[in-house]
Amino acid sequence: VFGWQGLCSHVRNEVFYRMGFNDAEIVALLCGGHVYGRCHPTFSGYAGPWVEHPTQFSNEYATDMIEDEWTLVGHGDTWLDEQGAAELRPAPGNRQFVNKKPGVVDDDEPNQMMLLSDMILAWDPTFRTYLETYAADEERLKQDFGRAFQKLTELGCGF
Repeated sequence: VFGWQGLCSHVRNEVFYRMGFNDAEIVALLCGGHVYGRCHPTFSGYAGPWVEHPTQFSNEYATDMIEDEWTLVGHGDTWLDEQGAAELRPAPGNRQFVNKKPGVVDDDEPNQMMLLSDMILAWDPTFRTYLETYAADEERLKQDFGRAFQKLTELGCGF
C-alpha cells in the first residue's frame, strides 16, 4: 500500500467494503472503537492512547482528530522523552502521529497518538464529512456506532 490514498483504498476495498460496510459505517466504527484502550508497542509496534479518557465512550477521537495538530514521529524521536511523552514513541521501524511538537511543551495536553489509518479519516474528503458530523454530534456517533458494531458482530467477528 503506497501513500495515504492507497491506504484509503485498502481500508475501503480490502477490509470494510468486503464485509458490506459503507463509508459512514467505517468512520463510525473507527471513531467509536478507538475511544477505548491504547496501542502497546510490544504487541502492535505502536504506542499510546488515542484519547485522554480511554475507558468511556465519547466523540473525543473525532474532535481531537480535527482540532489537534498532529506530528509524524518514529522511534528515534527522543524529544518526546524530554516532554514527558516517552510512551508515544513507537517501536523501531514504525511511525505514528502524536499531538506533540518538538520544542513545545504543553502540560495541559494529554499524551495521545493516531495511526496513519486513523489520519486518513481527516485527509479523505468523504471520510472527513462523517468525521466532522461525529465531532459535532456525540449522540449521532453513539447511534451509528451501535448499529455498525452490531453489524460487525453479526458478521461473525468474535469479540
